[in-house]
Amino acid sequence: MTVADHRPRACRGNARWLPAAGFVLALAAAACQPSAPPGFTTSPPAGPAGSGSAGPQGSAPVAGSPALTVDGATVRIVGLGNGVSPDFDLPAGSATMTVSVCASNQVIPFVTLFEGAGTKVAIIVEPEYEIKNLVGGKYRVEVQSNPACVWTIEVTPA
Repeated sequence: MTVADHRPRACRGNARWLPAAGFVLALAAAACQPSAPPGFTTSPPAGPAGSGSAGPQGSAPVAGSPALTVDGATVRIVGLGNGVSPDFDLPAGSATMTVSVCASNQVIPFVTLFEGAGTKVAIIVEPEYEIKNLVGGKYRVEVQSNPACVWTIEVTPA
């Protein structure tokens, strides 16, 4: 009497393809591991003077803690990666905001300007932006950028 094997073909012990499939799967998993492009480092790059590569008095910016200085009416904020600035004063009217390009990727960080009470005033994604109809008082900026981005924002009232 002949006994028929009703199992699918792959389950009949003819699984020579399994080692090859495992090898291909391992290669695919290795290719999906996060990696940085050549030359990328997590430390901020050194830049020329005025590029936002250093904070006030030549100190290096600290991630998450932007440094704020005021020179006359101009407010200057320097930071590394994401951060929220300390509050600063702006008079009523308009002001020009200048945002530096990140040396690490040549992209402008996303900047959101808030009034002291937390009301969103503007979202800035341009290197120079005119903020109009300021009511005057306390303001702060929130910056979103890559972790290696050293950025500088200057706000000059009109």
